Amino acid sequence: WVALHWLVSGRAVSGRRLAADHNRLSREQALELYTLGGARLTGEEAVKGRLTVGSYADLAVLSADYFTVPEADIPHIESVLTVVGGRIVHGAQEHQGLAPDLPSVTPAWSPVARFGGYHATPAPGLGGVTQARGVTEAVLASEEQHAWREARGLAAPGRSATPLDPCFL
Repeated sequence: WVALHWLVSGRAVSGRRLAADHNRLSREQALELYTLGGARLTGEEAVKGRLTVGSYADLAVLSADYFTVPEADIPHIESVLTVVGGRIVHGAQEHQGLAPDLPSVTPAWSPVARFGGYHATPAPGLGGVTQARGVTEAVLASEEQHAWREARGLAAPGRSATPLDPCFL
């Protein structure tokens, strides 16, 4: 939904407009790119990307109507029920408990495990720099992330409070 919001609004997650109006797509065009367009990329347009007889019946029930929700709310849309291959694979809100439990987010240091997905509205005090610092702290606290950085020569052997990765400086 973040990507669809970008295509429709021309705005980054930060809210800053980065695309000119003539490069923005309608909601219908953006959705077609992500459904039928994605199926075309994998050569599966005969069975994916549209609701037609003979196509897979994978579907998602959404938390809001993509076509009518205010533009700024598009990235906050979530699936409340997802069906793939005839099986419920995700359930939230009134559909909670219909799907099997999901495995934990991996790797444990992932920002998604700590803050939720990019769609998540940051809690007060977690915007911008504060959120970036929180991600850095989570990465630094992770043994797995440190071992990964150490194996690539990006961290000194042993534990260090200072990240050596340029993206964290």
